[in-house]
Amino acid sequence: MSFTQKFSKLPARIRARWILAIIVIFAIAVALAAGGSYYNKFAKNLAEKTNQIVVLPLVKEIPFSLGLDLQGGTHLVYKADVTDIPEADRAGALESVRDVIERRVNSFGVSEPIVQVNRGINGEYQVIAELAGIKDVKEAIQLIGETPILEFKELDMGSIETIEVNEANEESVELAENMAAEWKNTELTGKYLKRASLQFNPNDGTPEVSLEFNDEGAKLFEEITARNINKPVAIFLDGYPISTPTVNEKITGGSASISGRFTAEEAKLLVKRLNSGALPVPISLVSQKTVEASLGNESISDSMQAGLLGLLLVSIFMILFYRLPGVLSVLSLLVYGVTILAIFKPLPVWFSLILVITMIGLIYYTFNELKLFNGALAILFSIIGIFLFVYAQQAITLTLSGIAGFILSIGVAVDANILIFSRTREELKLGKTVSQAVEDGFKRAWPSIRDGNVAIIITCLILMFFGTSTIKGFGTTLFIGVAVSMFSAIVITHTLFVVILGDWLDKKPWLLGVKRKQIAENK
Repeated sequence: MSFTQKFSKLPARIRARWILAIIVIFAIAVALAAGGSYYNKFAKNLAEKTNQIVVLPLVKEIPFSLGLDLQGGTHLVYKADVTDIPEADRAGALESVRDVIERRVNSFGVSEPIVQVNRGINGEYQVIAELAGIKDVKEAIQLIGETPILEFKELDMGSIETIEVNEANEESVELAENMAAEWKNTELTGKYLKRASLQFNPNDGTPEVSLEFNDEGAKLFEEITARNINKPVAIFLDGYPISTPTVNEKITGGSASISGRFTAEEAKLLVKRLNSGALPVPISLVSQKTVEASLGNESISDSMQAGLLGLLLVSIFMILFYRLPGVLSVLSLLVYGVTILAIFKPLPVWFSLILVITMIGLIYYTFNELKLFNGALAILFSIIGIFLFVYAQQAITLTLSGIAGFILSIGVAVDANILIFSRTREELKLGKTVSQAVEDGFKRAWPSIRDGNVAIIITCLILMFFGTSTIKGFGTTLFIGVAVSMFSAIVITHTLFVVILGDWLDKKPWLLGVKRKQIAENK
C-alpha cells in the first residue's frame, strides 16, 4: 500500500493535523524570509542576555526593492526634437521613444522605471525618466545611453529593405556628407528595426551588422531600393554617415547589412545598442538631478502602521462577529500576510519553488477533500502557480501604488472568510452538525469566492501586461495577494476548522455565532 493510500485511510482529524504541521513549517519559513532582520535582532539579543548559552542560527536578510517614491533616485529630463516629423505622426514617435527608453533601462535591472512624455509650456516635447535607487546621475545617464538614431537617406526620397554594403571608405563618407547637404530623409528609420545581429563577411572575414526590419519597414525598404537603382542611399547613425552603398536592384525580404571600419567589439556594441531600441526621435539631456524619497522612511512607517491598524480593526470585527471562526481567520490572515511579504522579496529559486509547490499541493489536497476538484480548477491553480513562481523570481519594486494593491488584497482575503463563515452559520441554523455545516459552508461559498477572485485576477493580468510603471506594480501586488488569499482562506482556515471539530463544539454553537434556539427552530 502506497503512502498516499495509507494517508487517505487515516481519520480526517489525523490527516488535518499532518496538514497543519506542514502549514506551520511553511508559516515559519515565510516569516523568516519576510522578517529576517527582526528575527536576527531577536537571536542576537537572546544570545547576549543568556551569555551565549542560547544561540539561535541567523538567517539571510533579504531587503525589499523600493520605488523612487519610497527610496529616492535620479530624475532626468530630455528634450525631443520632432521638427522633422509630421504633426500627425509625433504622438506615435514619442510613444516609441518612451517604450525604447523604458525597455533599455529595464535591461540594466532597474525595476519599474517611470518614463513619461510631456509637452512643455512653449510647446516643446520632453521625455522624463525617473530611476529608483540610482543616486549617481552619471550612472543614470549611462544607463539610458546614447541610444542610436538609425536613418536611411536618399537623393530623391525612398525606402530600404535588403542591401549589401561595401567597406566604407573616405570616398563613400565624403559622398554621404555631400548627400547630407542635399539629402532628403526617407521614412525608414530605426523605428522599423526588428532586430540586429553580428555576422562576418564570407570573403574577407570583416564584421558586419545585419539588420532585419518589420513588415512595414520591409515594404518601405523595397520602395526605396526600387526607385534608387544605380543611385546611392546613405545610412546614418546618430547623424553620422556610416556608409553609402549603391543600389543595384530592388531588394525584398526586409534585411540589410552594414559593413565598414568596425572592429568585432564595435560591431557587438552597435548590435546591442540597436537591439535595445533605435530612437525614431533625437533626444538631448536638458535637466538632471538626484532626488530624495518623496515619501521617505517616515511615510513608509506611516503606511505600515495604517496597514497594521486596518488589520487589527478587521481582526477585532471578525472575532466579535464570528467568534471562534473569526479567531481562525485571524491566524489564517497572519500566514497570508507574511507569505505575501516573502514573495515580494527576491527569494532564491529553490526557496520560491518549494513555497509555490507547497501552496499548490495543499490547495489540490484540500479541494479534493471537499470534493470540489475538477480539470478546470487544476488548470486555474497551475497557471496561478506558474505566475507566482515567475514573480517570486523578480525583485518586485514596492511603490505606494504597490502597497495599495497589497492592502486591497487583504480585504479580498477577509471577504472570502466572511462568505465561508456566513454560509456555515446558515447551514447550522438548518439543524446540521458543526462538522457537516463547516464542510457545506466551504462548498457552497466557493462559487462566489471563485467568481469574484477570477474576475479580479483577469483585471490584474490586464494591468500587468498592458499598464505602465506604477499601474503594473498595483496590478502585480494585487494579483499576488488575491492568488495567495485563496490558499489562506480555503486551505488554512479549513484545516484549522477540521482540527478543532468535535462533539464539544456541537454543544457550544454560540462559539460559531449561532444560538441554540435558532437551531431548535429548524429541527
